This record gives sequence, C-alpha cells and structure tokens, in this order.
Amino acid sequence: MISMSRFLSHPLLLIIVLFISSCSNNANQVLIQDVDVESDQNSVSLFTIETDYLFEEFPDHVFGALRPTERDLFENHLTTLLSRQTTASVNGMISHHQVPDQTFELREFELRSGSMKMISPKPGTRITNGESNCRFILIMDQFFFTPYQAEVGGDTYAGHENKVEERIRFETKYLIWDNHREEAVAWGKINTNSQLNMQDRRSTYVQLISNAFSQIIKVSPFRSRMS
Repeated sequence: MISMSRFLSHPLLLIIVLFISSCSNNANQVLIQDVDVESDQNSVSLFTIETDYLFEEFPDHVFGALRPTERDLFENHLTTLLSRQTTASVNGMISHHQVPDQTFELREFELRSGSMKMISPKPGTRITNGESNCRFILIMDQFFFTPYQAEVGGDTYAGHENKVEERIRFETKYLIWDNHREEAVAWGKINTNSQLNMQDRRSTYVQLISNAFSQIIKVSPFRSRMS
C-alpha cells in the first residue's frame, strides 16, 4: 500500500496540487490540476480489474462481481457507452493477457472525505495493448450492481400508502492513468441508482453505466459530449 505522502513524493508529482472539481459537488472524485492535454492526445482505453487474473496476487482484495447481463455489457458494450459520454477517442478494452500481473499493487488514494484503496498500476508503468499508444487508461475496480427496495410516493392525508419500488445501484472505484506521466491523474468512487425496469432490465443497466461515465467525465481530462 502506498500512502499519500509517498504518492506526492514521486519525482513527477513534486509540484502538482490536487484539484477537486467544485462544479461536481462530489467529495469522492479528484483530478490533478495541471494535466495538459492536446486534442490529438485525448485518447482513452478501458481496463477492468478482474478476480480471475489477480486473485493470487491480491487474495484479500474484494473484487467486483457481475451477473451474466452485466458481464455482457462490460465485455462487449462498455467502450460504446463511454464513447457516448465523451468526445475523447475511445480505443477499446485492454486485455489482462496484455499486461503482466507484476504491473499492479494495492494503493491508497486521498479524497476530500477520507480515502480509498484500489488495485493500481505501479508508478513508472505504461499500460498498452501492444498496438495502440493510448494516452489515458480508465481503470475500474470493485464494481457492483446491487438490487434493493425503496418506499416511494404515498399520501397519508389522501389515504394512500407508500409503495415499494424495485431499484438497483451501480458503484465502482476508478482511476485514470496517464501513460505520459506514468502515474494516476484522476481517481474516485461513485455510485448511481435507478428504478429497475422489470420489462427491460438491460436498459436499466445501460442507464446506470452511462450515468457513471458521465460523473467520471465531469472530473477528468476529457471533454463531455453534454458540454
């Protein structure tokens, strides 16, 4: 585990100040202030932390878990959903087979309200698929979809009782890795929730992931399509 003091002592980060986006109203997202990105360098790939590849190296880590529909979205549609949220060039997924296990370590990242731990590349590492030279890597760790029930509506004066609504929450930790700096430049933990569409559960999952990417883009080196 790397403490914040060691993180800030890295040679590339001596003069860097952490900037927490004031417009996001979210104490759980951080962006390094002086990230300069030329338009032709604004490219990003996706990498998800999976238990199958890293459990032996991190046996005590709580890895994300996905049901079949959720896994299909992660494996086949995650880049498309990210592309809908940002004008940055999204260059696909990076496979675990293309990155040595020794690339990673468990690190602690400071937030305005506490801190978070996640599996991260080691400082000085470049993450690549061996073909493209992508500037940024969006890494997701400890991702979960959690169904729950919530009481909504109702009007006691009119004699109406609250009804129980089926809902689902998506949560994930993430970091954005800069291959030029060879270090993380943004990180955080977020969650989104929505009423579960019982006739089309897939659309609910799509909306949750899209909302999560929207939150990430707001505190990132990337431009949002909504801006």
